[in-house]
Amino acid sequence: MMMNFTKMSLANTMMIGVIMTICSNNWISMWMGIELSLMSFIPFIQNEMKNSSESMIKYFIIQSIASTMFLCSVIFMLVGDNMMNEMMLTMSMIIKLGVAPFHNWVLMMINNISYWTLFSLLTIMKIPPLVVLYQINSSMIIIPMILSAVFGAISCMNQTSMKKTIGYSSIFNLGLMLTSINKFNNTIMFLVIYSTMMMMLIMIIKEMKINWINQMVFNSFPVFLKMNLWINMLSMAGFPPLLGFSMKMLIFENLVMNNQMMLTSIILMSSMLVMMFYTRLAFSCMLNSSLFKKWLINCNKSLFFLMSMNIMITPFSMTMLSLI
Repeated sequence: MMMNFTKMSLANTMMIGVIMTICSNNWISMWMGIELSLMSFIPFIQNEMKNSSESMIKYFIIQSIASTMFLCSVIFMLVGDNMMNEMMLTMSMIIKLGVAPFHNWVLMMINNISYWTLFSLLTIMKIPPLVVLYQINSSMIIIPMILSAVFGAISCMNQTSMKKTIGYSSIFNLGLMLTSINKFNNTIMFLVIYSTMMMMLIMIIKEMKINWINQMVFNSFPVFLKMNLWINMLSMAGFPPLLGFSMKMLIFENLVMNNQMMLTSIILMSSMLVMMFYTRLAFSCMLNSSLFKKWLINCNKSLFFLMSMNIMITPFSMTMLSLI
């Protein structure tokens, strides 16, 4: 009971830090909000896995370096060196986000944390740095943006670990998020859709107790459970009319409207690689289900709700996109 109360308190403090960063009107308040959410998140990394303490220390060191750079950039701002200020401020937030080429710390951590801690790391903890990047609106993020999209897409192709696959997919989607950072409503909408998809995928993975990709293919789970996983994989790939399609439409519409054709081509080719990977994984999972009891269908109500939401929420999300 005490542990649950502690976790609830830390989670509430983490959310207060995120909200504080969003609502701040000066750099010091933003820094305080970022540090509050950081210090509240660190205890969640500690778990029964043997390397979790090492991951916690690595995360603290990396984030401390980025926070120091953030404070130094504020000092340069007071001195009046705008060029140095913008460069350090952008780099500090890129490190905190885990954007390529500063992504290695994310990949070192993800195998030693639980799935729900991974979900918080890849969604909630991304909000404060994204808010700061929106405020500075720097052109220096273009190269990390392209590197994240390309590197994340290519690295997904040869993964066997489910957590590593989610990590590389997150790096790819982070690159897509940064393409619309100048229009923050689009970025937040993208993050909400991505968080919803990630939550649904993690719920199914935990239900099936999957840690490796080959466990998705060679298992004796009911067809309904595999169908749910199949639909979520296609949604992550961006197939219409699933939820992930509206997420990709949001990005491409913003790029075309800004006449960024070269960047659109790069993102489109990277998206095709990710789509190929998830599609191959989804169809392999479903086709191999014929090796087992094909009609053993156990309809879990919560999973049925997730599958329905993945399909039915798309018209709503497209309506929201038209209003942004």
